Amino acid sequence: MIVAHAPQLSLLTRFLHWSVALLMIGLTLLGYLMVKFEIWALYPLHKSLGVVALLLVVPRAIARLGKGWPAPARQYPRYEAMTAKIIHWGLLISTLLIPVSGICYSGAAGRGVALFGWFIIPMNPDSNDPEKVIPYSESLSDITHSVHVYLPYIMLAFVLIHIVGAVKHHLLDKDKTLMRMLGRT
Repeated sequence: MIVAHAPQLSLLTRFLHWSVALLMIGLTLLGYLMVKFEIWALYPLHKSLGVVALLLVVPRAIARLGKGWPAPARQYPRYEAMTAKIIHWGLLISTLLIPVSGICYSGAAGRGVALFGWFIIPMNPDSNDPEKVIPYSESLSDITHSVHVYLPYIMLAFVLIHIVGAVKHHLLDKDKTLMRMLGRT
């Protein structure tokens, strides 16, 4: 059964969806390139954009938890609806945990976290060697580092499935799911 008119998505919903998607994918790529090619000068940018991502993810998560997800464009088979729910929850949780784990990792490691030069969590320099920092909590740093390194791969798998689903809706189902996320109904 196809719904005659899929509910319009608000500008805020579309803005948060696309800005979080682009930021999280971009930050994952930036983080990978930083580590792979040892371009440590990119860390301040990575951290700042990670804080910005969190500032966008939190209201998006609050909206989703408060209002739920937008109504589907049409009635889908049960397995598709369940798959969509799992993917959406996976994306929401991973987009929250990745920046939180990065902030906790960097902060607990004593490296500090700054938003474009303004420190949110101060560095903890070693007074005997200014080139080194003293971790605030090595155990928290280790745990959150692991989460921050491995969770983006899981998030990217969710993103890939989400994109495949959007393309399927558009090309095979011929419904308005993708078009309304683009602001066209």
